[in-house]
Amino acid sequence: MLGELPKALDGMSELMVLSNYPEAKNIMIFGFDVEGAVDTDAMNLALRNALPSFPEFSSCVKESRINGERRLTWFQDSDFQPAFRLSNMETIDSSLGFQHSLLHSLDQSVEKDWDLLRTVPTEFHLIRLPSGRSSLLTLVHHAAADGWTLAAFYRELLAHYHNIVTGREPEWTHDYDHVSNVKNRMVQLKRTRWSDAVFFVKKSLSPYITRPTLPKGRGTPQEVGVHYAKSVLTPEQTDLVTKNVSRRGSAFIDALVGGMASAVDKWNASLDISKLGAISICVTVQMRGRFGEAEVASNTSSFIVKLRPAERTNSELFSRLVSERRQEELDSLADVRAWLAGCSLADAVRVLPLAARQRIVHFVCQMPLIPILIAPFGMMWPETKGGRRTGDSYLKQAGGLNLTEFHAIPYKLGYRCPLILGAYTFRKRLNLQIMASASHFTGAETERFVDLLGNVLVEDPFGGA
Repeated sequence: MLGELPKALDGMSELMVLSNYPEAKNIMIFGFDVEGAVDTDAMNLALRNALPSFPEFSSCVKESRINGERRLTWFQDSDFQPAFRLSNMETIDSSLGFQHSLLHSLDQSVEKDWDLLRTVPTEFHLIRLPSGRSSLLTLVHHAAADGWTLAAFYRELLAHYHNIVTGREPEWTHDYDHVSNVKNRMVQLKRTRWSDAVFFVKKSLSPYITRPTLPKGRGTPQEVGVHYAKSVLTPEQTDLVTKNVSRRGSAFIDALVGGMASAVDKWNASLDISKLGAISICVTVQMRGRFGEAEVASNTSSFIVKLRPAERTNSELFSRLVSERRQEELDSLADVRAWLAGCSLADAVRVLPLAARQRIVHFVCQMPLIPILIAPFGMMWPETKGGRRTGDSYLKQAGGLNLTEFHAIPYKLGYRCPLILGAYTFRKRLNLQIMASASHFTGAETERFVDLLGNVLVEDPFGGA
């Protein structure tokens, strides 16, 4: 049914929409490479069948008055519908790599106006690749989806496609593994705007005061572009990473944090730069169930793990400290307070006209608040047999298509961050996707750094430099 949806955007999603002023896009590109002939008519029908379960994907945003406040709300209009586009990628530029070639082929779509006050937050693409494979991709504004939402969307889309093509449900229909671990971290939500504001100011000023350590790069100062590089570990290498984590009794996210810090130290050591400063790593957190079932399409927050030079020297101490710091952040509700701080900012500017809110939020979000960011998407569709996870993904085939590789590419996010790592496991292979600011790294340096990170994780994420 067209018209206003029964919910307003939460504060964090409002910030994502407002920060699109003027050049940020805040979009994510999620999808697969597939082997096999894609039935485009069936895929288009599957898309139409799946979209009603994700109403934000077909909605734009408008400003409404709710309880006297200016709020942004989702709104469906028949004049605004997501597109499903077919195209061919004639060649892949080996000097740029697949990610950049993919973005080049999507240039008109990724560079369009993604202001949700004027357009829907999604586009869907099927790109035929020179190898004979195809890429099935969703371009989505972060206000309308996070990784959890997109995993659920693709599961439903491919289930519909399989049913249309074969006339029956796929075997994995009932194998869905919901995000459940956050339920064990349920907290009572208490909102204190003054303390949230103080928390936000403190976190905002911290990078200016502490000057956290980054890998030394030869990027161009003030350059606004980004470089992408991806490393996909073999199943054997991924198994070694898992064994490294288990041997120390750590969580997988601890290995990513420790591995990133160790990679920074090793990179700098190769340039004869000693460990002189702390490394601060921001980790995104899936918030569903953290303080109740928040019915929003995008529901993530973050916390920061800070590691001083002396703490990164002894591998046993290092691994233990990473785990302790992560748990301390969760116990102190740092992720919840970060979420509330963002909501408080959205609340504070609602008294202002829309244009002024856009300028203020974009300015704040462009502050260098985050030195290094890790977005752990986890295992994509974890397969379970006999009540235990196998380490594989249950969603591997659908309707005669073989899903070979998963892509997760952030594009022109509305905040400045020199280094972002997206990490996930698909079909027993750990994927490491680095996005580096061109003002910090060159393209070649980005490629070398993701290779170094992969080697560090395989050898020992807490091994130090």
